[in-house]
Amino acid sequence: MAAVSATATNLVVALASRGPTRARKSGALSRPGGVVPIRAVQTPVKPSEGATRESQPIGAFPKSAVASRQHVQPATEKFQKAYADYSTGYASVPGLAYERSEWITEVIGEIPAELEGTLLRNGPAMYVRGEGSERFEKSYLDGDGMVTSIAIKDGKAYFRNKFVRTEDFDKEEELGRYTEPSIFTAKDPRKPAFFWRLFNDILAGNLQRKQNGAYNVLSWGGNLVAVDYKKPYELDPDTLETIGHRASPLSSVMHTSHYRTLDEPDGSGRRCVAFINEVDWRSETTKAVFYEFDEAGEEVSRRAYDYPASYVHDLIVTDNYYILFDCPIKIDFPAVFTKYIFEKSCLSELICEDTDRRPLFRIFPRRGESREVKTVEADYWCYAYHHVNGFEDAEGKIIFDTCTWDKFTLYFTDICSPNGESNYPRMKLSRFVIDTDAGKATHHCLSDLPCELPITSWDYTGKPYQHIYLSSAVGTNAAGVNGPMQALTKVSLPTTDALGGVTETEWVPGDTKFAMEPFYVARKGAVDEDDGWVVALVHDAEYDKGEMGGRGTEMVIIDAKKFGEGPVARLRMPTYVPFGVHGSWSERYVAGPPKEAELKAIAALKAAGGGTSLNGMQGPNAKIPTPGLSGGGGGGGSGGVDSAATQEVQDGVSAGIIAAGVTAAVLGAALLSSLA
Repeated sequence: MAAVSATATNLVVALASRGPTRARKSGALSRPGGVVPIRAVQTPVKPSEGATRESQPIGAFPKSAVASRQHVQPATEKFQKAYADYSTGYASVPGLAYERSEWITEVIGEIPAELEGTLLRNGPAMYVRGEGSERFEKSYLDGDGMVTSIAIKDGKAYFRNKFVRTEDFDKEEELGRYTEPSIFTAKDPRKPAFFWRLFNDILAGNLQRKQNGAYNVLSWGGNLVAVDYKKPYELDPDTLETIGHRASPLSSVMHTSHYRTLDEPDGSGRRCVAFINEVDWRSETTKAVFYEFDEAGEEVSRRAYDYPASYVHDLIVTDNYYILFDCPIKIDFPAVFTKYIFEKSCLSELICEDTDRRPLFRIFPRRGESREVKTVEADYWCYAYHHVNGFEDAEGKIIFDTCTWDKFTLYFTDICSPNGESNYPRMKLSRFVIDTDAGKATHHCLSDLPCELPITSWDYTGKPYQHIYLSSAVGTNAAGVNGPMQALTKVSLPTTDALGGVTETEWVPGDTKFAMEPFYVARKGAVDEDDGWVVALVHDAEYDKGEMGGRGTEMVIIDAKKFGEGPVARLRMPTYVPFGVHGSWSERYVAGPPKEAELKAIAALKAAGGGTSLNGMQGPNAKIPTPGLSGGGGGGGSGGVDSAATQEVQDGVSAGIIAAGVTAAVLGAALLSSLA
């Protein structure tokens, strides 16, 4: 998710210097030790001569054996009821007043006594501000991030939810309206939008977008961090209150919402690997930086590379390599001037397929002094966003498992905005065998089950493994249209190096219930790879006790070895939680019931007549927020935000942009004519 955003924010910058492709020099990125990074092999302009379209014909792809796909519906069945129910999971919440902190009391079944840790989820939760003519609705992915935690210990569970108080959130909360442009929303809060987009965004190349802190949350090395498309925000691990950027090594470097944790082969402990992939379309260069953090949360490695401009979303890490999957995309230049500047499209919609080249695996050395970057062309034309796992086999080949798509839709269209007609889940589970010596990457389809958001045991990251847990679609018709993402599925390989023959076990939560991203929790002392639990949140579209129009949310705990039997426990959340983007399982018990400091702060706030909410507190040394701060579009006191100054600056810039329009018109006309 994050790399989509980072790529989109750099797309239209290329317009200011658009010209024929030319040879480029490698840029020098600094890194510890002063080693200069080396550019990767040049991206092939066309698919290799004589290359087959697929190593495995599409007609030979193995058919999924899950129960929900065995009865093919007629082509007239478009799963409209299921899609309507699914869409209710994307309802915006009112705002800060929606935050809660309480014990979970409604449990069906029994929480395993030995299960201890915290399920962490993050995703856009509020994407509507204002009422009547002032109402402004953003695209789901542009909403303000809300972290949800369920802390589990001794058979009990504690619930919290908190908005990530980014600088942009606080400013907009103070003003009671949106002020910042976003990546996935065509409508622009800046007025006049045409001038802002043409002269500020395109001609000036200023594509700064709102930080919403909404795409993941990670507990590592004693630190808790929420991340959007590239900027991490430290959170208080006890209360989820936002502390801010640069409060720890993990929150002090820019990185995306995707990371990997894996054990060092020398037994020195586990590492968390994060990365940032910044695209500069003017110079047609991507700058990738890989960071590694030890179990104490300290940065212990940083390796930087640059290579030809490309789009990547996630990463795979093995003992010796960082591996990125380079999807074939390009900029839709005409759409910039025919749609973007007129608010008919957003930044992300300016990316389109590039059918002139194949996907590439870019393989970066993780250790040693070598700076050689290997580029291997895939023999199967596809896109991939979220990867499963990868490892190096005994022959030195790299196994790379991922969820592949046959069309470029920025994945969220088919997942976040499906309609059962033009948009619906259409991915498959794929394994690539990458032979770096031969320069070939061979594709093998493991299952045609539409699946995404994969997870494996963290104990097996970068190692040979057999078990995968995914979110999957339910139902299909004769025209090939699939139902929405709804089930959880366990996929088991017969051997670690198998190229097929998987076993699939599906669990469907109910007709009007939809499972979110799963997470695997290993049992302490486990020997078998699947000796543990799969945990996930589940959206309930017809919860009769729901306060949000019949919406509700459950957490399920499934014994991974007995996956087909369903949950051993269902925990009803005290309030509706919108579909999230990503999250994690923290082995450390964080965000549990209030500790002494929080209880004292609540008591002080209550004595001051401010109720019992700690909305607005920024960590343990924060001030109590000013009375009047409320949800649902703002009102008072976000603390430190000069609203009048913000308004004055925007008004001044608007006037300046209009005046500059006369001068820039000639340049704009020249650019437009160049598209003819």
